[in-house]
Amino acid sequence: MHYSEILALIGLGLGALLGLGALFSPNWAAGVVRLQPDPAKPGGYSEFRATYGGLLLLLHLSAFIVVLHAPAAMGLAAALPIAAGWFGAAIGRTFSMLLDRGKGGEAKIIPIWMATEIALGLAIAAPILQFTG
Repeated sequence: MHYSEILALIGLGLGALLGLGALFSPNWAAGVVRLQPDPAKPGGYSEFRATYGGLLLLLHLSAFIVVLHAPAAMGLAAALPIAAGWFGAAIGRTFSMLLDRGKGGEAKIIPIWMATEIALGLAIAAPILQFTG
């Protein structure tokens, strides 16, 4: 197995672990993303379990399995959209830093999350990026 595939598996595994944590502990997920369910609008915990839990878990886990067991080209196809999603999250945070001053866009945690999202995106995209150099 090529080192780039190992990096992708690590990144996909971390994404799946984030999802697993959110699936079983929506309060933890709420704290990570700094959002809270609105008691006036029931269903917030369901949203955390679904979007941050089940979605992240199975999205990353399915790609993990494909990268681990499928031919290389199929693994590349499975990893690319997920890597792009993590890059998109970092782009969204960049917009927030630029446009959301006074609304929390200046929070010191934002650059840390951006770096984390870029690192996950690069790790997951490693099998693809090895062909661009």
